[in-house]
Amino acid sequence: MGSLFIQPFSIRILDATEWGKVGLATVILQVGQVILSAGLPLAITKAYYTPVSGHLHARAIAGANYIVSLLIAIIAAIALAGSLTPDSGGYGFVWAILAVGLLSTVVGAQAVLRAQERPLAFILLSGGASLGSHLLGLSAILVFGHSASIYLAAFAIGMLATASVGFWLTRPAWPSAAWKQVKIAFRLGLPVMPHSLAIILLMQGDSFLLQVNQGNESVGRYVAAAAFALGPFAVLAGLNNVWMARIMQASQGRNFQEVVSSVAKEGAWISCIVAVAASSAATLGIHILKGDDNTVMQLAKVLPLATVGYALYLVCMSVLFAMHKTGSFAIASPLLAVIAGFAALYPARTNDLVLLGLVKGLAFVGLGLIFLWLVRRANGPRVQTKFFMAALVTSGTATGLLFLLPDSLLVGVATVVIAGLIAALFGAIYMKRNKRMTAFPGGTPTPSNFSTSNRKQGK
Repeated sequence: MGSLFIQPFSIRILDATEWGKVGLATVILQVGQVILSAGLPLAITKAYYTPVSGHLHARAIAGANYIVSLLIAIIAAIALAGSLTPDSGGYGFVWAILAVGLLSTVVGAQAVLRAQERPLAFILLSGGASLGSHLLGLSAILVFGHSASIYLAAFAIGMLATASVGFWLTRPAWPSAAWKQVKIAFRLGLPVMPHSLAIILLMQGDSFLLQVNQGNESVGRYVAAAAFALGPFAVLAGLNNVWMARIMQASQGRNFQEVVSSVAKEGAWISCIVAVAASSAATLGIHILKGDDNTVMQLAKVLPLATVGYALYLVCMSVLFAMHKTGSFAIASPLLAVIAGFAALYPARTNDLVLLGLVKGLAFVGLGLIFLWLVRRANGPRVQTKFFMAALVTSGTATGLLFLLPDSLLVGVATVVIAGLIAALFGAIYMKRNKRMTAFPGGTPTPSNFSTSNRKQGK
């Protein structure tokens, strides 16, 4: 979420065209990272929990991720640079492609840190890859000139520094140290690559459609509001580092169902709070990020509808990966992305940003339901859906009520305060109830139940 803190400054320093290039480069960064990683971060976490030499297996897969990611990114950057002319203005994308390879190595290092339960080191890499790199880009355009190429070059340098720290923290091994496990990781991870690419297209494909149909200025407006979808996604993806580790470890024992039920409840509850909070903050947030733009404010209220569906997907996806049931990933998600893409064509061509955001929200609801069906089809542990349905109804109702309110700055401040108080109240009730349940044998397991065995494995 570090880019959200930089965006209000960068969007005012760069003109609409240059900011649109930075926004498109951000999309390229996310899509390219998924292609290069090929599902290996999930495989790294899974390998770490194998009973014998799990740590070595994880480091060997991370080493393969470093080699493949950097090699492909360098070749792609050289090829793009060779095809550009001096007046094309596209050299910023060369830096973006190099940053893609570096980000992929950072994500691989984070997978090792996640399994080792080293949260401070994990956060250090997250901060360097987002806040630190974007802050370097902002500093560069203030000092050297208002250009997307300058911003992205500085961003790539920040990513290089972060990748170097990640290498030092995790010390990846050569793939030959555990060649059999590396091959298994690629076999499990390859079906995840088209799936992950489809997920990124669901997240960012609307920006591509606007770029093609409306140009950089519309992309810049949409990206300003997209923070209210990508922000909740970032929160849930961060929490998923805990949820995924719990599910992966529990899959090795007898408490698989118990852990999955616990994670599902947490995911539904937290996604509801995050969705309502993001929609409630939309009016005030857009006043700060973009100014008085009614359409962008309405869009920012709609986009968080994707949050609950995304949480359901995260839980079900981790369960399927823990069961080694990844083959269906390569079909289900791309098919949904194609359907959502066709549904998004009309609002993209007519520049109806609010309808485009609604299509995005519904697409993620569909994604969660599809993966829930895949878990049941694979005879996996039961993922309780009543909590997610309640969360979806609650967040949808809150969004509808917010649409009835005026988009003044005063109303924006009031909705943020009221939503914060309600979230704090319900959060306190949940924590009190959860604490009471875990005080008795057979209660809901907490993260502390799963940390002792990790520490015994060593780092």
